[in-house]
Amino acid sequence: MLEYVQPNSYIRTGCRAARIETELKNSGGNNYVITRTITEDGKSLWLLGSATATQKQIEDLVSKLNIQVDNLCQFLPQDKVADFSKMNPQLLLENTEKCIGPAEMFEHHMQLKDLHKQQVELEQNLKAMSERLQSEEQRNSRIQVEVANISEKRTLLHMLENLKQKRAWLAFDVKRSKLEEMKADKNNAVKDLAMCEKRYEPMEGILLATKAKVKELECSLGTVNADTSRKLTALKEMQESIEQTEDLIKDNIRECERRIQAEETRRNEVHSLFQQINNLQNILKGSNKESVNVLNAELDSVRKQLNEKADEINGLSHEREKHRDGLENIVHEIKIHEKDQEKILDVANQRLELLRLKQKDTYDAVLWLRENRNQFHHHIYEPMMLEINIANPSNAKYVENVISKRDLLAFTCEDKKDMNNFVNILRDQKNLKVNVLHSGSEHPSSSTFKPNVAIDNLRQFGFHTYLMDMISAPEAIMKYLCRMYQIQNIPVGDARTFTLFDKVPASVQCFFSENHFIVVRMSKYSGEKSTQTCDVPAPVYLAISKNVELLQKIQARLSSLNTDKQEKMKALEHVQRQIYSAEQKMEELRSKKHSLMERLEQLRTVQARLGAKQKQLQNLEQDKVDPVLERARCRKDTQRLVFKLTEQNMQLVEILKQYEESLIKNQILRLELENTREQSIKKENESRQLRQKCSDAKAMVLNIEEKLRETRTEVKRLFQEAKATTGGVGPLDAAFEQFSRVFHVLGDTEEELDREIQDTQAKADCLGEADETVMREYKIRKADIASLTASIQAKEIECEKLKEKMAETEGMWLPPLKKLVSQINKKYGECFARLGCVGEVALLTGQNENDYEQYGLRIKVKFRDQDLLQELTQNLQSGGERSVATAIYMISLQELTRVPFCCVDEINQGMDADNERMIFELLLTTSRRNDSAQYFLLTPKLLPSLFYDDIMKVHCIYNGPGALCSDNWNLSDIIARRKRLKQQ
Repeated sequence: MLEYVQPNSYIRTGCRAARIETELKNSGGNNYVITRTITEDGKSLWLLGSATATQKQIEDLVSKLNIQVDNLCQFLPQDKVADFSKMNPQLLLENTEKCIGPAEMFEHHMQLKDLHKQQVELEQNLKAMSERLQSEEQRNSRIQVEVANISEKRTLLHMLENLKQKRAWLAFDVKRSKLEEMKADKNNAVKDLAMCEKRYEPMEGILLATKAKVKELECSLGTVNADTSRKLTALKEMQESIEQTEDLIKDNIRECERRIQAEETRRNEVHSLFQQINNLQNILKGSNKESVNVLNAELDSVRKQLNEKADEINGLSHEREKHRDGLENIVHEIKIHEKDQEKILDVANQRLELLRLKQKDTYDAVLWLRENRNQFHHHIYEPMMLEINIANPSNAKYVENVISKRDLLAFTCEDKKDMNNFVNILRDQKNLKVNVLHSGSEHPSSSTFKPNVAIDNLRQFGFHTYLMDMISAPEAIMKYLCRMYQIQNIPVGDARTFTLFDKVPASVQCFFSENHFIVVRMSKYSGEKSTQTCDVPAPVYLAISKNVELLQKIQARLSSLNTDKQEKMKALEHVQRQIYSAEQKMEELRSKKHSLMERLEQLRTVQARLGAKQKQLQNLEQDKVDPVLERARCRKDTQRLVFKLTEQNMQLVEILKQYEESLIKNQILRLELENTREQSIKKENESRQLRQKCSDAKAMVLNIEEKLRETRTEVKRLFQEAKATTGGVGPLDAAFEQFSRVFHVLGDTEEELDREIQDTQAKADCLGEADETVMREYKIRKADIASLTASIQAKEIECEKLKEKMAETEGMWLPPLKKLVSQINKKYGECFARLGCVGEVALLTGQNENDYEQYGLRIKVKFRDQDLLQELTQNLQSGGERSVATAIYMISLQELTRVPFCCVDEINQGMDADNERMIFELLLTTSRRNDSAQYFLLTPKLLPSLFYDDIMKVHCIYNGPGALCSDNWNLSDIIARRKRLKQQ
């Protein structure tokens, strides 16, 4: 019943093989003992008794004993409980038939399904044959009209053949006459070509001589052109040199005049400077030297006072900026802490947004609940992830690691009626998939849940608190968590805990270190300790929590910062007043300094102007020029440049004469070249025309020869085609006389024959296609119609027999099946009634009662009064409800079963205590009957104070190195030891 996939998973750790022995009762002899040995490589060795057997032999024996391992109605492993509700009605019916029905019931069902398939196929074939028969009859009816026209069409086709024969011989005669005409054209074209070639022969020599003379003249002209270009370049260079010399003469005269004019201007400026210097010297003589020194001393004193006052203002400004920076830092820190405070206080909205992203149905349910709380008598709490708060968000990973995702997303109801109403609205009406749990006043308060070990006794192992102390939540949620998850007994430690976890007291079975979750289990049989350690993942749903401790720190810090802010503002105002007073004093000193500097600046300006004028006078004296010497130098330079200009003009005349001679020679050669080129072009045109004429004549000859060849080929082809139309007989043959007599009465021209052919072809076409196969197809199709008629009659008889056989088989299958379903329904309803619920098993037939593929069983259940009967599926009912419905169905089959035993694995795992007790009592009542099959119930636990019958056998499976082998058991010793323990 284990859910392992590989057989070698049955091998115990440390062992090399596993051995499984099964004993099956044999009423006719020794019991069957089946032994299976599984090796590490996954292979299996089978024994039947002491003899080796194959897996096929074992399967045949199991099938013979009516043991159906794959039938969920007989074998129901724990992982298949959900599959039971997934079975469609058809599969459930087949499994039930195999489990409790007579041996022939399932065979009849399968036979009916096969017969129905045969019937459907037969009817489809019959329909296809009928359609084909109708189609063949219609086609033969159309062919009868065509057969009537075949004879007439044959006559027209024979006449058409004679017309085409004469048309072919007439086309041959026409083409042969054209061939003779083309031969004469060819002879004329050959004569024209010979005359043209005779005229073209001397033109080539004349044309080559003319081209040679043109080339010689072009070379001479190129040489003369190059010489002319060189002389033109020399002429331009000499003209530019003359222009430059003339410019130098003009520049020399202008420079002399400019220097003389500058000397006159200099003399006037020197006279003016002497007057200005005398005036400034008179002003300085009138000034008192002692007044300048007094002004300097007084100015130094004012500057000293200004520097002192500036230092004072700078110190105060620095102090002001220091206060401003401190104030800005305080304001910035206040804003940061206010944002952190808003972020901590906005945990609810952040968690709600996370819920919307993760579970849309739960999110919609929360919004609906907030708007419709007035529909319920007691409070309904939103999902735990919205209600739970963790003081320190870093502890969220421990809490989320313990509480299942299903409960974190579950609504909590204080009243059961509210819970049923809430579930009905959300699941049935709103079609929302949500989880809902109950935690009411009947459950103990969270204050009653105390730790088994005080936290002070665990601090030496690194523990600092229990999981319960980390969270705050409504009372209904807190007591549910204490009751279901024992959070009051799960301590949380630090990094030391992971290194000391083996020293933690045995009473602490599960706990957290800094990053690990550790579960310690103690074997009840061997006393050995097993430890399971896993990493604590990061939280998802509780990652956003209100950090109360951090919030208190932030609020205290904000209060302190606001106090500091007020003190800084007062200090800043005091410094600002001091700066204002110092700036007013400094402004007075600046005014006094400005007045002194103006008076001092006037004296310094006069001194500076005097120095500048004296320096300007010195510079003017250095630039002194003698006009007489300047004019003599200018005459000498001008005379030298005039001599140079005369020589350049003489050279220019010589170069110009040579250039004119080159131009005359160039013109003569150019005229001679043009005349020679004209003669060459004329000769080329004459040669080209003669060459083209020869080419055209030659092309004409080739074209006529090509057409002549084509015509000869065409004549031969037409002769062969005409001869083929008359059966290989030609005009020279004696047998052609019969064709001549026929041709005599037909048209004499191609146009007349074409018209007669067209008319005859049109008449034949109007009669339709004269296919020789039409008559043959008509006869073949007529025979097919007779054959199809006989086949349809045979198929109809076969279909009637098949219906009679289906009716007979249905009579043997359906009434017993309805009776069996009625018995199951009655037992199923009685069992559900004992639970205070309603259950129903019905037979489905589908829309077509003869479609036995659609027959199935439908199970409907109702667990609450306000609910309607609903079909058992994996979606509508909870896991516990599906387990109860499955268990009751198997109990209902017990009295009717024909299998030797049933086996169910951990079916009570999803039930509450009341349902589990009721199911156990129903199972016991059913199994006690003599006609009931043997029943195996595998479970890891049983409720206390259950009723046990003498016919029951309880097998406790022990495991571990300290377990006693079954071969060494002594029941008497065990009972005696138990009595001694009681007395002690």
